[in-house]
Amino acid sequence: MRLSEIARALGGEVVGDGAFEVRDVAEYAAAGPGSLSCADSLDRLKSPTSAGALIVPPGADPGRPGIRCAHPRLAFARAVEFLRPAPPRLDGVHPAAVVDPGARLGRGVGVGAQASIAAGAAIGDRSQVGAGARIGEGVTLGADCDVQPNCVLYPGVRVGDRVVIQAGAVIGADGFGHVPDEAGRLHKFPQRGTVVIEDDVEIGANATIARAALGETRIGRGTKIDNLVQIGHNSIVGADCALAGQVGISGSVRIGNRVLMGGQVGVADHVTIGDGARLAAQTGVNKSLEGGKTYLDAPAAEAGEARRRLAAYRRLPELLRRVHELEEKLRETGKP
Repeated sequence: MRLSEIARALGGEVVGDGAFEVRDVAEYAAAGPGSLSCADSLDRLKSPTSAGALIVPPGADPGRPGIRCAHPRLAFARAVEFLRPAPPRLDGVHPAAVVDPGARLGRGVGVGAQASIAAGAAIGDRSQVGAGARIGEGVTLGADCDVQPNCVLYPGVRVGDRVVIQAGAVIGADGFGHVPDEAGRLHKFPQRGTVVIEDDVEIGANATIARAALGETRIGRGTKIDNLVQIGHNSIVGADCALAGQVGISGSVRIGNRVLMGGQVGVADHVTIGDGARLAAQTGVNKSLEGGKTYLDAPAAEAGEARRRLAAYRRLPELLRRVHELEEKLRETGKP
């Protein structure tokens, strides 16, 4: 595909030879002479690459054929979409799938081998249910969704349009709710609520989202959830959030819109995190946090305080040594 054609599709400005033939896309360091790659900053351009063409920011010189775009990484993502098309869609219902007569399938739905769709479930137009996936009774799945192999959607779960659920994810299993009885033994609190996934959400492989005890656990529009994330029952995650791998959200947590969490962030139950908060990897949250700020460490603290705390941690061995020396000197003088 010619570079000029790609530039036209991306709305970018061609730099140099627009007739350059792009054969593939590749990451910056691994790109070859026939590849299109991306340098999203001037610093990145200082590193060597063998890419034949580059997408660069406005005003940057790619030093070879290229495309200038206001948002280079976003433009590169769009270039990948049409230079490396997605795998073929499932075509109809596989003979080895089990679809209850009481389920409703929209137009163009694909169902893979060994998948099952229970009575009362409704699958929206053009949605895909991968091999081995389980769609429970009364589940509603919107249009253009992609439920990948071996996912489980428990009964009553509601999913919006254009949602991607990666392999092995479990949506709507019981929440972790138990009440001690008179003898001190744990009695399970019935988990009769549901899970609601809004439009354009992506849920990573082997992630789990527990159903609410009585109401709903909700994931807001456009939120992206990485692999192996756990979201507890009754929790509400706002719109356009990003939760990286192994984040753990306890029950009844309220997370605002556009919240970012690094890997292995842990959030205790019943806390609230405000809009636009940013939590570094392995932050531990045990109380509510204001939005619009950056937090790190455990327990979570604003970035400035946390960095001072971490600096003090590093000095602890030296401080302990000096205290020990002072104690020795006091003993030698015979003073208490």
